[in-house]
Amino acid sequence: MRTFTTSILACFALVAAGCSDGSGGATSTTSDTTSTTGTSAGGTDDTTGGSTTGTPGAGGSSSTTGMGGSESTGAAGVQTVGAGGMTSGAGGSGMPGPDAGSGGAGGSNQTADGLKHGPFKMLVISTTLEFHHDSIPTCLQMLQDLSKTSDADLAKAGAPAGSTWTVTSAGSDPAAANYFSEIATDNLKNYEIVFSDNPTGPVFTNAPNGAMKKQIFQDYWTNGGSWAGQHSATDFENNNKWTWFQDNVNGGWFTGHDGDGTPGTVIFEPTYANHSILKGLTTPWNTSDEWYVMNRNIQAVPGFKILAKVTVASSGIDKTPRPAIWITENAKGGRAFYTIRGHNQKVYAEPEFRDLMLRGILWAVHRLP
Repeated sequence: MRTFTTSILACFALVAAGCSDGSGGATSTTSDTTSTTGTSAGGTDDTTGGSTTGTPGAGGSSSTTGMGGSESTGAAGVQTVGAGGMTSGAGGSGMPGPDAGSGGAGGSNQTADGLKHGPFKMLVISTTLEFHHDSIPTCLQMLQDLSKTSDADLAKAGAPAGSTWTVTSAGSDPAAANYFSEIATDNLKNYEIVFSDNPTGPVFTNAPNGAMKKQIFQDYWTNGGSWAGQHSATDFENNNKWTWFQDNVNGGWFTGHDGDGTPGTVIFEPTYANHSILKGLTTPWNTSDEWYVMNRNIQAVPGFKILAKVTVASSGIDKTPRPAIWITENAKGGRAFYTIRGHNQKVYAEPEFRDLMLRGILWAVHRLP
C-alpha cells in the first residue's frame, strides 16, 4: 500500500506476488459514488465544523512529542527549526496572527501579493492502527529536509523567501500517556498545517475523546487550517464513522491497489498543467509505486480538483486513468493536498516526488497561489 531535491520549488507506487499489506495481491474496487461536500453519510460521530475566533500569534516554539512505540523508529521526538534564521513570534510584521487553525504562532501574514509570508509550523500525524509503513520515518526525514529549503530555491518556484517550517511529530502510540493530546484547540492554533504521514485506521474515532477531537479538527479546517498527506493518508478513517473528513479534506479512501513497484505513467490534467504545484514538473512522469484505487470518483466530489492521473497499463484492477494528485480549498482558505504515491521508502528519494511534495505543502499554506 501505502523519497526531493531542492531544485524546483513552487506554489504547490499486481505484478508482485502478494501485496505487502497482507491482502494477497490486488483487491477489487467498489463502484464510483459521489457525495455532497460537508454532508455526513452515516457516522454518528459526524458533526458540522463550527466557527471559532482565533487569537494573535503567540510566538515561541512548540515542544515536540516523541512518536511512541515501534511506530516511531528513527523518528522519535524530532523537531527541526526552519532554515534562514527566521523566528516565530506574534505578528511578525506588526499585524495580528491569523484566525485559529491558520497558524497563529508562525507570525505569517497575507500581503498584497496574495500570499502568506514567513516561517510556519507543521504537525505530523503517523498513528497506524492497521497496516504500518516502514516509509513513515523516511517521509518524516523528507519533511525535515524540505523544511530547510533555501530562499534561492524558493524563489525559483515563486514562493516567498523564508517559507520554511518547523516539524513537530504528534505522539503515535495509542498506549502512551496523553496520546493525541496535540489535537486541542489551543495547540492547533500554533500550526498552519497538519500533515498525515501514512497513518492508517480510525485514528480520530478510536482516540480518547474522539468525537471532541473530530470537532476540534473540523473547526481548525473550517477556519482556514490546512492539511496535506500522501499514500495511506486515505487508508484513514475508512469505516464511515467520519465521512466529513472524506467529503471535505482527503476525498475518499482506498479500496484496492496494484503491487508495490508497478510501473505507472502520471500525466497532468490539461486544465491544471500550469497550476503552481505542477508548473515546471515533468509530465508524462514514468515511475512506479503501489497505485491506489479509491472508493469513489474523487473528481465527482464537490470542491475537489484532480491535478494529475496515473495510467497503470499492467494493472489487474483498473487500466483506465485514475486520480493520482488532487487538491481542495474551503471558503475560509483551508487547503488540502494529497497524492496516492508514497508506499516504498525509495519513493522519497525521487527528486520529482520531493519537488511535488514541497510544492503541495507550500500551496496548502498559501505560499504558492
